[in-house]
Amino acid sequence: MEQAKLLSIGTLSKLTGVHIKSLRYYGEIGVLPPAWVDPETGYRYYSLAQIHVVEAIQFCVALDIPLKQFSQFMGAGENRIHYARLLARGAELADAKIRDIRERLDFLRRIEKVFARGEALWASGGRGDFDVPEKVCLTAPYAGGQDSVDFYRGVGRLFQRMEHEGLRPGYDVGLLRVRRGGEEQSLIFADVDAAARGEGVDGLIVLPAARYRFLHTRKSDIGKASEAFPELFARDYDRVVLETQAYVEVSDPSAPLYELCCSLPPEGAGE
Repeated sequence: MEQAKLLSIGTLSKLTGVHIKSLRYYGEIGVLPPAWVDPETGYRYYSLAQIHVVEAIQFCVALDIPLKQFSQFMGAGENRIHYARLLARGAELADAKIRDIRERLDFLRRIEKVFARGEALWASGGRGDFDVPEKVCLTAPYAGGQDSVDFYRGVGRLFQRMEHEGLRPGYDVGLLRVRRGGEEQSLIFADVDAAARGEGVDGLIVLPAARYRFLHTRKSDIGKASEAFPELFARDYDRVVLETQAYVEVSDPSAPLYELCCSLPPEGAGE
């Protein structure tokens, strides 16, 4: 090989604007092997054609394509680059990133609505009626409060199940009591992203959109919901009671504030 036609790593760095350390790293991971290494000095040399390889590698970096995938875009010869494949893969990753950003924005907007409700409840003296959208919850039997280690262990097991079932978690966890057909269940729950709900998953409950009566409380005790909402428990209807930590602008973890809420009866129910 004619050394006069080769570029030192320093020259390649100047021509491409890529730092020498980066060029060495590209060589170490196998995407930019030197055209020749001087056996006496160990210096690395590159061909002129490899300038375009470096440009393609930088293209990969700009498109967030993992460099370990770079070989997929090289042809039979080390200097043959499939730019169409690079562009297609870059577009695919960009689309996925846009979807992820949109999902995160949607999640943040839902959280903002919950915070707005919490602030409105606080401003109204800790009691009020609000509409709650449909909630998809993964549940398990539980009869304690939120102020115990068992609660957090139970929540941890729910998230493990979500991962196992391929479900995407939502933003809420807490206690749930569901009364249907005269029978009541006491449960622990964790929200599931409604867009990624699973079919036939044991313990998955869909709570339809409804209007709820809310109040703030300093003690976690969903069992006393009947005392908190005597006017509602005096009526015979299928109801849902939820207890979660309150979402307010400033929270003190050492003295948590809880939201207790009970679904309102349909018009004429239980009268």
